[in-house]
Amino acid sequence: MSDVKIKQSDVADIRASMLSEQSYRCALCGDGLDPANAALDHDHKSGRIRAVVHSDCNILLGKIENFIGRYGKRMDTEGRIHGFLRGAAEYMGLDYSHNPLHYKHKTPEDKLLLKYRRLKRRSKKPETKKKYDTLIKEITNAR
Repeated sequence: MSDVKIKQSDVADIRASMLSEQSYRCALCGDGLDPANAALDHDHKSGRIRAVVHSDCNILLGKIENFIGRYGKRMDTEGRIHGFLRGAAEYMGLDYSHNPLHYKHKTPEDKLLLKYRRLKRRSKKPETKKKYDTLIKEITNAR
């Protein structure tokens, strides 16, 4: 294992070389990776370069690692963070379509109702208010 610390001027060449080795795929999400959107990721504890990832993927990974460092102390032991992340990926991929909608969730119809009610409140002309009343009734009757 090398303890050579790279120079900032080496980052572009190392990133390009690793990106080629990774077949221009993000090491985190696996999607294609444009060199203009590539970040050279490193472990903040050891300082070791890990791989090339999308800039957005790198930001999200940093947020997860920072959260664990600040608030998830119990997850930082015995590889629990790895188990959590595997579980989270599986959990998010399950089919929940048989469950009811959460009361805070806004369906497209809910959003349209809010928009029409807001526009009705702001309307000055009675015919415009009536138009929005009609649209609101159509949506609520369709439910």
